[in-house]
Amino acid sequence: MRVSRIGAALVLTTAPLFLLPVRADAQLGLYTLPSTDFRWNWGSTGLEDRRGSPDIEMSGSESFFRCELEARFRPISMSPDQVRAIESDLRTRMDFIYAVSEVMYYLEQSRYIDWATLDCKKYDPGPTDPAVSAERQSEAREKMLREIERRRARQRDDE
Repeated sequence: MRVSRIGAALVLTTAPLFLLPVRADAQLGLYTLPSTDFRWNWGSTGLEDRRGSPDIEMSGSESFFRCELEARFRPISMSPDQVRAIESDLRTRMDFIYAVSEVMYYLEQSRYIDWATLDCKKYDPGPTDPAVSAERQSEAREKMLREIERRRARQRDDE
């Protein structure tokens, strides 16, 4: 039995795809965060080993956590443009904690990090006053109606 050239090429090109590890958990967001404050470290974890000021100092939030990230890279590992690109990428992510952990893990494995710390504190928004909530809803409704009226007026002017 002979296999056609197209069939053989198809098998050869698609077979490696089945051998790659599947990362469905990261794609679907199936990760859980701790339930209380936490601190994660990469690279040198001792305070006496932390020399120099951080190359990245930023804050972010995700899922009732406010986090502070500080990281120092090895002197010849990354250019300032690369550091800015990492910082920019982390600022734009909605899943800040996951993104930081993923990037810092990669940089630690690549031995680019001298030290890094992600310090997260859980905040409680607390119960909201029903009167305040009703007022906010009313203001939002009024703003929406004004926007709809403005769009209708613009549409009438365009016609």
